[in-house]
Formats: sequence, C-alpha cells, structure tokens
Amino acid sequence: MIEVFKVFYPTHYNFAALSILLVLLLIFLLSKKNFKWSIIVGVILIAFNVFIYNRTAGKVWTIVIEPEETGDAYNKPQPQELSFSVHKNWKVTDDQGKEHHWCWVETYWQKFAGLDLVSAIWGENSSKKMMQATEKRATGEPQ
Repeated sequence: MIEVFKVFYPTHYNFAALSILLVLLLIFLLSKKNFKWSIIVGVILIAFNVFIYNRTAGKVWTIVIEPEETGDAYNKPQPQELSFSVHKNWKVTDDQGKEHHWCWVETYWQKFAGLDLVSAIWGENSSKKMMQATEKRATGEPQ
C-alpha cells in the first residue's frame, strides 16, 4: 500500500495535501482531547486513503495519442498507444520527449470538465444564451 502512495501522491499532490490536512486536523483534535471528532476524522482519513488505493492499485490505463499532421501524405505518423500503471510506468515519455500520465483522476476530471453546469441547473436555453453572450463579448459585437 505504501508503494502505491509513494507513486500516487507526488503526481497528484492535491490529494496528498488533503491527506496531510486531515492528519493535522486529527492531531489538533487529539491535542484538545476531542475524541468523538478525532474518531470521525480518523475514519474519514482511512476511508479516503483506502478509496485511493482501491482505485489505483493493480489497474492499467491506456490512451492513444494522435500525432500532429505533417502534410506529408507518404510518411504519415502512426498513433502512439501509451499504458500507465503504478508499478511499471506511472509517467511515460513519448518520442518527442513529452512526459504523459493518465489514471482515474484524469478520467474523473475529463467528465467534470465536460459537464455544463449552467444547462444542468437552469436549463438548456439559459446555457445557449450565456454561450452566445460570451461569444459576442469575445468578438466585440454589441449585445
């Protein structure tokens, strides 16, 4: 379990910061002899780390990187398939020297980033109106 966290936390340091804050809160609560909340925070800390471990350990993520178009029809570069896992290759360097990483955190982030909150809360028409107003403002057209 420790080996997984040694690889996971340096890459996804926001999760590490949250764990450290929970540990510091636990220490603070124990110093104040507030055992009820100490147990609650301890359980949350353990559940958080077990969730991370279960989502990360033993899993492999594969992505396909499409190469940039070069204009040469005869020497068309092939797409590159990269696999990521905690124990083998957590960060992969491609042919151009760029470092890549992908796991369940990026998958969740892509789902969240693709979510249109305005249309989910106020409806599709409000979302379209807001997008049109933003586009008009960006192009300098009067609203």
